[in-house]
Amino acid sequence: MKSYRTALITLVAIASMVACLVFTVARLLDVENDLRSEDTHTNLWQITQTQYEATLLAESLARTAARETFVDPEQAPDFRIAILISRLSVLLEGPQGHLIEHFGQIGDLKRAYLQLTLAEPLVRGDLEPQAALQLRAEVRALAQDLRDVANKVMLLNREQGALKRSMYLTVVFESLAFVIGIVLSASFLLLRLFKGVHEATQAKRLLRQEQELSDLVINNISNQGIIIFDEQLSCLLWNPGMEGLLGLNADNTVGHHLEALAPIFAKPKIVKSLTEAIYGTSAILEDEGRSPEGQERCLEINCFPLHIAERRLGIAFIRDITEQWEARKQAERQNFDLEIKVQQRTAALQQAERRLIAAIETAPDGFAAFDWTGKLLFANEQIRSAEPVIVWCAEEMTLATFLRCFAMCEGADERLLARSDSFENIELDLLLRLDHWAHLSVAKVDGGTIFVRLTDISGYKQVAQALQSALDRERETTGAYRNFVSMVSHQFRTPLAILDSSAQRILRRGQNLTQDELVARVQRIRSATKRLTRLVESVLNAAKLDAGRIELNPASCNFVELVWDICERQRELSSHAEIRFDAPATPVQVYCDGMLIEQVVINLLSNAVKYSGDTPIVEVKIWMDGSRAYCSVRDWGIGIPADELSKIFERFYRARTATGIAGTGIGLNFAQKIMHLHGGEIQVESYEAGGSLFTFDLPTSNVDQSQQAA
Repeated sequence: MKSYRTALITLVAIASMVACLVFTVARLLDVENDLRSEDTHTNLWQITQTQYEATLLAESLARTAARETFVDPEQAPDFRIAILISRLSVLLEGPQGHLIEHFGQIGDLKRAYLQLTLAEPLVRGDLEPQAALQLRAEVRALAQDLRDVANKVMLLNREQGALKRSMYLTVVFESLAFVIGIVLSASFLLLRLFKGVHEATQAKRLLRQEQELSDLVINNISNQGIIIFDEQLSCLLWNPGMEGLLGLNADNTVGHHLEALAPIFAKPKIVKSLTEAIYGTSAILEDEGRSPEGQERCLEINCFPLHIAERRLGIAFIRDITEQWEARKQAERQNFDLEIKVQQRTAALQQAERRLIAAIETAPDGFAAFDWTGKLLFANEQIRSAEPVIVWCAEEMTLATFLRCFAMCEGADERLLARSDSFENIELDLLLRLDHWAHLSVAKVDGGTIFVRLTDISGYKQVAQALQSALDRERETTGAYRNFVSMVSHQFRTPLAILDSSAQRILRRGQNLTQDELVARVQRIRSATKRLTRLVESVLNAAKLDAGRIELNPASCNFVELVWDICERQRELSSHAEIRFDAPATPVQVYCDGMLIEQVVINLLSNAVKYSGDTPIVEVKIWMDGSRAYCSVRDWGIGIPADELSKIFERFYRARTATGIAGTGIGLNFAQKIMHLHGGEIQVESYEAGGSLFTFDLPTSNVDQSQQAA
């Protein structure tokens, strides 16, 4: 509707300017035509000249009646009557005739003209005095009629002059109004033209910035390589990370077949994964090989489908996981070595059973033998000194009491309490005391003799636990990274698709785009850009914090002013949100790194707005308690489920209530780590569909801290 209204206003302005121009020209043409029409002064001159000739003829006839002689032939009646007839003829046949007819005296003049025409032959002859006097009376009557006509023309001239002056004044004002209308319409059209040129220039600049930002994101998203390829496995994109991994730059790769670029892309399993990615199947695989410098390395290749401009494409993220690969190989070797050791010790036990009497006292493990009734046959000092045995079997050691004393250790089961007649072989790892593990082996051999072996496996358990912990961390890291890559690729794909579709729309429509459509497309580009910027900032901040490149520079600052500025900026970004601010009237000086604390407040405040629906209400409060200053951010949005509160500060973790809302799961983890750098942490209280309350505190500035900050 806005575009239609703008176009309608522009058309009305053009029509107004054209109408004003047409009316102005028409009025000027009317004035010019009126100026070219026969003037009343000309009519008056013609009438008075005719009257003058009639007067001269009357005088000449009077002199003729008096028998005067005419020295000058031009004063003779015959000459003067010819002039008068000629004047009357012109007066009656010209435009003056219509004017005289308007006054109703055209008949008298025509009769006078006819009489003069008939009297002209008489005048040329010998005119009698009596005839001359009679003709003189008629000519004087004619002069009287012409005088009356002249008087009427004079009065008409005055009336027409007043009307023309009024008309000219009206024309002047109308022309002035039309000229003002033309100027206003032209000014409006010029403003629209300049505004359109400015907006087009601005759109081109923003489009160029979006393109540069997209290139920056793709080229610097992380330290991993990124390639994009088509159905023929031809390279479409080769970022700088790939140059570091394979030693080839984009100038020598884009447009070439991947199999011809590097041996890694010629391997069947990789070719298969790349091909399947084109048709929608994601894959993650590892490739062991050598770097361009000849060193062994392992690359992880993540292949995903990619749809751009209705084309089936594929994208692959390649990163160097040599360190993890070597750690995994080392763990496998250690596990293998441990298995070998267990087998060796088992073989030694079997050998010891055959040479039990000779080796039992010198054996490093604890050994004991019982007969088929459970009576102790022998036991070495190592098994007698075991902590459960010393406590519970000091007076009498039978097989039943011996096994029961180990039944209370961690790792035991009900077999240690079974009757001796239902005996079965037992293999258990038991925790005798803190960090002291032992392997209890109970076996019945031919002849009914029961052998018990107690082996210290504390070192093995510690190594196994360390390896298991390392493997769990590796699996957790790999899983989190895969989830992060999948999430980031999805998050980046949406704004990039918006940028691409909007840019194509602008290029395709060009000059046919209305102003509102152009503004809407540019606004979509700006929104997608802001979303990309937030994603990039979140990833870069998390990477800096993990790498230890964020330094703490504490100083004394006004906590109230810091949080107030952040609230004002958030109000500008989220005009639909109501942000309430409650703080002491006096400044609250805290000792902290203002730039990092600003990141904490921005994250909490933006989350409160984002997860509070269409009409968010957020309350920010600052108060003091002793030597600590507190800040809380409260919202009444979707909230966090109770079973997920303990995980909300983990990297990449997002509550199930946040499904469908854009985010990376990095912000709260980043904010909590900043608070840990300050020796504090963020507390959270939240109820699902009941809103959330985040609170953190900082030490207030004292004299010593202020001096250090200075």
